Amino acid sequence: MKIIPALLALLFFAGCNTDENGKVVYRDTASASVTPTVHSQVTTEYGALSVKEGEFTGTTKIVPWSSWWFPTKDKYLFELPDNSELATLQKYDLYVDKVSGTDPEAARFEEQEIYEPSEVNWAGLCHAWAVASVLHVEPRSPVIRKGIQFNVGDQKALLLKSYENVGDLKIFGSRFNGSFDDEFNDVYPDQFHRFAQVHLFEQNLPFMMDYDPSFPVWTVPVNNIKFKITRTDDVSAHVKAWVTIASPFVDTPNFVGTKKSVKAYEYNLIGRWVGDTLKVTGSEWINESAYDHPDFLIAYPDAVKRASLNKKLDMEKINEIVGLKYVEHK
Repeated sequence: MKIIPALLALLFFAGCNTDENGKVVYRDTASASVTPTVHSQVTTEYGALSVKEGEFTGTTKIVPWSSWWFPTKDKYLFELPDNSELATLQKYDLYVDKVSGTDPEAARFEEQEIYEPSEVNWAGLCHAWAVASVLHVEPRSPVIRKGIQFNVGDQKALLLKSYENVGDLKIFGSRFNGSFDDEFNDVYPDQFHRFAQVHLFEQNLPFMMDYDPSFPVWTVPVNNIKFKITRTDDVSAHVKAWVTIASPFVDTPNFVGTKKSVKAYEYNLIGRWVGDTLKVTGSEWINESAYDHPDFLIAYPDAVKRASLNKKLDMEKINEIVGLKYVEHK
């Protein structure tokens, strides 16, 4: 799913850290606290990583809901195959016209300015969904506004459109953009582990991540992680991590609930054992995770600015339609 221009502007680009044979190269992050870089943003901000042997589970009471990601190449938002039914933005236009006397032509703007039939399949609103799903109560049933029925899919689509151009997201790591000097191993596992510690174990808050380390962007919300940490020698530990995410691969835009998926990662943490605690200074993705690991991480969006690329959409009108409710996270 495509990250919007405003979000792209916040991401950094960095060098690759593999040798010519594709072997994963160990990265030492011991100097992170002294020399902040894009690859050690997490430990620079939250402090160094320390771990102990054992099994640990971090979770949050906020359960993100699933949603279709409304691909940019689809007409769903402004035109349905069955012309006897109105598309989401056609319903929005009709509602606004009824309450204000003016047709905002949001459907027309979407078709002419945003819709792109040649766009890649993954381009869409998953970044907006990931944010909305941890901030807002899920629309679970149709609502009638001014005689117009907005189905669950309509409500979710409008809510996602209102976060399409969201600002002030706090991003850790650099997006792999496909350039020759991009850092494929970023985000490094020690940074991922510390990030999860802070969010799920210390703050009991969900976070978001792009789970695809290659060029496509699949942003998903995370609300549960299990770590199994095993001491391997005097300077390292082996970690298996099971990350529970909400999935956007639902059968219909009117899907209600959470379709869960689990991503399994494996990595080594390197450092110095002090008693029963490993003081981590470096890390490496191993086995399958060398090629399948998170690309970048996004902190819980506690204070973000809602905005849409569709200039004809009004946030207050969307709020009226969906009956906006925020989730409790304290």
